[in-house]
Amino acid sequence: MNDTTQPGATAMPDEDEISLLDLATALGEEKATLFAIPLITTLVAVVVSLLMTPIFTAKTVVMPPQQQQSGAAAALASLGGLAGLAGAAGAIKSPDEMYVALLGSESLQNRLIADLKLQERYEEKTLSDTRKSLKEKMRISSDKKSGLLSIEADDKDPAFAAELANRHVAELRTMLGRLAVTEAQQRRVFYEQQIQQTQDKLALAEVAFRAAKEKSGMQVTSVLAETGVRASAELRGQIASREVQLQAMSRFATAQNPDTQRIASELAALRSQLNKTEQGSGESKAAASPLHQEAVKSYRDVKVQEAMLEVLIRQYELARVDEAKEGPLIQQVDVATPPERKSKPKRAQIVLVAAFAGLFLGVLVAFVRRALKKAQSDPASAGQWLALKKAWSLRG
Repeated sequence: MNDTTQPGATAMPDEDEISLLDLATALGEEKATLFAIPLITTLVAVVVSLLMTPIFTAKTVVMPPQQQQSGAAAALASLGGLAGLAGAAGAIKSPDEMYVALLGSESLQNRLIADLKLQERYEEKTLSDTRKSLKEKMRISSDKKSGLLSIEADDKDPAFAAELANRHVAELRTMLGRLAVTEAQQRRVFYEQQIQQTQDKLALAEVAFRAAKEKSGMQVTSVLAETGVRASAELRGQIASREVQLQAMSRFATAQNPDTQRIASELAALRSQLNKTEQGSGESKAAASPLHQEAVKSYRDVKVQEAMLEVLIRQYELARVDEAKEGPLIQQVDVATPPERKSKPKRAQIVLVAAFAGLFLGVLVAFVRRALKKAQSDPASAGQWLALKKAWSLRG
């Protein structure tokens, strides 16, 4: 039993040894193909990498504004019932994604394309194609740990690559100058709009008052002042200014905010005082005729708009001070400079990959050629080989 099983046990190593020998023999017989293909692919890769246009990458690093918690947000955070709202306000302290989106916005890209004449430089026919080409040459990312933004630009000219990266920062500054991003900016923009509207209303009120004064025959406003109309007008102006303040605070505070409650209380007191003042006899004595009543109303409108304008200007200046405390919106940590070395193409990497790919292809071709030769020399498969050649022959 042992004599019969021992030869069978040694048969497997013999078969494995023969298979390895066949493999080495096949590669040896096709050694010309095995070495020629990697050599050709390597030479082609060297030539192609030398013919490729060198690309330079310029990089700039910027620091977006680190928004501090405002007084309104601090008041919200101190209220237990509004903890969720305070958390939402804290969630947008460092909106890196927003700045990355602004850098890739179409309006910013269109300005760069127009200023730097990128459509002619990239040889594109349409503006949308130019934006795609620009996007391919730009890499904008944010570091979550440090909060810094990296802007990288690729171009065949190192000086232009640096200019393209720096111009992204300049255009972002310009865009943020006309957009209200922080709370102080939003308040400043709001008061700017309110001041413009109040100035327009004041101009119309002054025109109406001059017309009414001419019709009524009143030559001076002291008559109205002596009748108590001035006090009524000043109260109306203070009421209007408090209403504007409440409207502005409603953008970032709720009715439970202490400042909101204080202004609402002042507003109620002013309205009560106005009601008592206008119930007196001073205003009715001055307005003895319809023309006088119209003059009184016009004078009161002027004073109301003047009081509103004074309060709005004061609030606008405070918003500008808060905006100045926030510091510059964008600070450029590293200014992009023309790179001294190219970033693409990486010739060594291209040649190495081509050499390994050629070696793999050479081994594959060597085995295929070896299999075809064996098939042609084997009488059993010679007929099948001839039939295959005849089937694929173009001569019919």
